[in-house]
Amino acid sequence: MHDELAEVRDFLAQCPPFDSLDPDGLAALTRRFVIRYLRRGASFPPEGQPCLWLVRQGAVELRTVDGELARRMAEGDVHDAACLPDSPEIGWAGHAVEDTLVYGLPRGDLERLWEEHPDFRQQSLSKLVERLRRARRRSEAAVERDLGSLPLASLIGRAPVCASPAATIREAATQMTRERVSALLVVDRDRLCGIVTDRDLRSRCLASGLPDRTPLSVIMTPDPCTLPPDAAGFDAVLTMTRKGIHHLPVVDGQQLLGLVSSTDLLRAQRISSVHLADRIHRAADLAELVVRCAELPELWLNLVRRGEGAVVLGRVVSGIADALASRLLVLAERRLGPPPVGYAWIAFGSQGRHELSLNSDQDNALVLADEFEPEQHAAYFTRLAHEVCGGLAACGIQPCSGEMMATNPQWRQPVAAWSRLFGDWIDHPDPHKARLASNLFDFRTVHGDDQLTAPLREQIARRCTQHQTLLAHLVVNTCAAPPPLGFFRQFVVIGDGEHQGELDIKRHGLLQIVDLARIHALGNGIRETGTVGRLRTAEGTRLLSREGAETLAAAFEFLLGLRTRHQQEQIGKGLRPDNFVAPATLGAAERHHLRDVFVAVARQQKALLLAFPHAARS
Repeated sequence: MHDELAEVRDFLAQCPPFDSLDPDGLAALTRRFVIRYLRRGASFPPEGQPCLWLVRQGAVELRTVDGELARRMAEGDVHDAACLPDSPEIGWAGHAVEDTLVYGLPRGDLERLWEEHPDFRQQSLSKLVERLRRARRRSEAAVERDLGSLPLASLIGRAPVCASPAATIREAATQMTRERVSALLVVDRDRLCGIVTDRDLRSRCLASGLPDRTPLSVIMTPDPCTLPPDAAGFDAVLTMTRKGIHHLPVVDGQQLLGLVSSTDLLRAQRISSVHLADRIHRAADLAELVVRCAELPELWLNLVRRGEGAVVLGRVVSGIADALASRLLVLAERRLGPPPVGYAWIAFGSQGRHELSLNSDQDNALVLADEFEPEQHAAYFTRLAHEVCGGLAACGIQPCSGEMMATNPQWRQPVAAWSRLFGDWIDHPDPHKARLASNLFDFRTVHGDDQLTAPLREQIARRCTQHQTLLAHLVVNTCAAPPPLGFFRQFVVIGDGEHQGELDIKRHGLLQIVDLARIHALGNGIRETGTVGRLRTAEGTRLLSREGAETLAAAFEFLLGLRTRHQQEQIGKGLRPDNFVAPATLGAAERHHLRDVFVAVARQQKALLLAFPHAARS
């Protein structure tokens, strides 16, 4: 192939929809393209036969029939108005705003391509959400999944082994021996009501001297903790760690599906996120935890190489951080003695949303029982917080520069004080309080007593729906920084300094979608904290259509995937991973999708500003 045609072919291979053609088909199609050079000021599209035009270099400006500036095209952008009878750009006039090189595929050749590949025309007509979905599927096609991300339904090895609560201890022991199981599920009228393990038989029967005719209802653990079949293996191991248990029934609604044990999880895969979490749980001291956590980047890289999606990676890193904090708290209690009152260690921010990345910092706090007396108990929890936060830092999770950590007395309060604080943020908000709420309202209990935090979660879900002023402040804060999307080169990049020519896709992309999802969740009383989960739960509500939710979810996952690939390259070069991506280093397809992301975010921001007009005037 001639060098010039080879260059055209290589460029087309980066541009949707041509990037999905096989090499032979792409080479044949390349010969059908025409090449035009437009000097600055020349009219666009070029005169002659109707074509699909693809900008190779330069820039083109399009104006509506009324003369208003409507679109700026740069490298990789497509103009197909002459080929689509229902295109909104029919009749728009354009000109090159600088010397520009364009490739054109004549309409006849394009129509033949559509006949051979009907999905190509659909791609031209498809909505923003579909383009982003395709980008996500193409970049995250997993070939082998980590055990920690597999749903529990796929880890159930056999049908549940059950007994009646009236069955005797002797009958249960005989059944467990015959079935070779270490736990028996107690079922009454098709409802799971308890669980008996081999440890229960030892500690509650033999050690206590109970007769073997005693019914299981006497020794069983009633109403055991369960998980749904779509929960991940990693959720199971973390739940077992927090609850101090080794068996988890899997229940779909009222239907008992089976049982998963810690032994099952570890036997299924030797090296995985579950394996690392288990070794963290068993670590004897901080020195061993530091060694174990040093394995996380390599585990993360292995998961990326094996095709795990970016959402799963966030859950894995968050889960490892949960396991680490929990173990540090256990070790600290051994040194300091039992806590004088109950407490819950909570994580918020990205960890609270299960979206932690390798370069995230700490966001944590302590919720103390209302029996807390500062004079008697403050010293204990001060030491506890400093030991744990210091341990997290030693293991690679850096302290928060804004001191949003349990080491700050402001974030170490009894339940009643937290409730008053949350109530003030909701009832009497201002921009600063709204920013604090954005962080803290994403909280999740990592260790300790769930019952202490339950009233706070209920308070957030119930009262935020009744106070539109807080939502308005959240909208103001979210929309204060529009996406970095300008007319000319599409992207508004950093102008100088270390990151010149780059975009901070966390600050100007990911966090904007996080903020939008949070607003819709708080406005609808949704208790979910994860961004994608919030969007899916909120779809079809008053301010978020199903299409809008799907588009934002696809955009979020695309950005996560883009950051994952960027950080993978940085780690491979021995660099500390960050969130700065240079659009110039991306292929044409990725630049297309990145622009789609920013368009989607801008649309949703505009929709919220219209719904909260007093926010738009702030």
